[in-house]
Amino acid sequence: MTKNWLDPFIKASKVSSQEELADLLDVSRATINRLANDHTKLKRDRAEAMAPLLDVSVNDLMLNRLPGGKSKLIQSFDPDEPEARTEDQQMTIGAETGVRGVPSDGSPQIDATGGMGGGGLAIVSEGVPGRHGMTFSADNVRDYWRLPPALLVSLGLAAQDVAVLPVQGDSMLPTLNEGDVVFIDTRHRWPSPSGLYAVLDEIGGLVVKRLEISSQPGAEEQIVSVISDNPRHKPKEWRAEDLFIVGRVLRKFGVVN
Repeated sequence: MTKNWLDPFIKASKVSSQEELADLLDVSRATINRLANDHTKLKRDRAEAMAPLLDVSVNDLMLNRLPGGKSKLIQSFDPDEPEARTEDQQMTIGAETGVRGVPSDGSPQIDATGGMGGGGLAIVSEGVPGRHGMTFSADNVRDYWRLPPALLVSLGLAAQDVAVLPVQGDSMLPTLNEGDVVFIDTRHRWPSPSGLYAVLDEIGGLVVKRLEISSQPGAEEQIVSVISDNPRHKPKEWRAEDLFIVGRVLRKFGVVN
């Protein structure tokens, strides 16, 4: 059997093998094999089912941390040691394939003004809503962030499912100030529940607005209210099919007033 991240947990538990674990979870053995070869495929609901069988906590399993050991997702860092990078690790621009050099645990920071007057935000792949986030063209990627693994685990997200967006303008005052940075789940592409979402505006710019479904339940045409928290900006109504949602806003990083 190929050695993978799951084997040490099985060896330390009363479960004898991946095959037995699959039977206990009532899933296929192929499902467990794919999961064992890629820890990023482990979602919280699956971890909650597996943890009691493996005699570990859900958090330990999500962090790939054997009881009494260190998380394999967290590496030590010496701030005084210069960071060595090869040429391939540098941020480079490739308009068709996205940005090369962003590490696998990096989340892209999107240039909110990149699409203004240039045909809109360029997206290489829209992903699969609810499962995988989208990939942005390098023309629209300004930088990248590395979020703490524990934070990603708590949100149930992989780094590549998160987009980072600086806020511009005053339309979302007092909720968001210009210069704040928001973190977006690009898997969440439907305005339910109501809340803050990143959407493309009429000319292709990426903006944050409050979205609420305003049509009646069961209506043939779904209407969404696009709301600015600043009362100086009037709300708009869009047909849901005409509204391109990039993702739901989950967190913000901003200045303390």
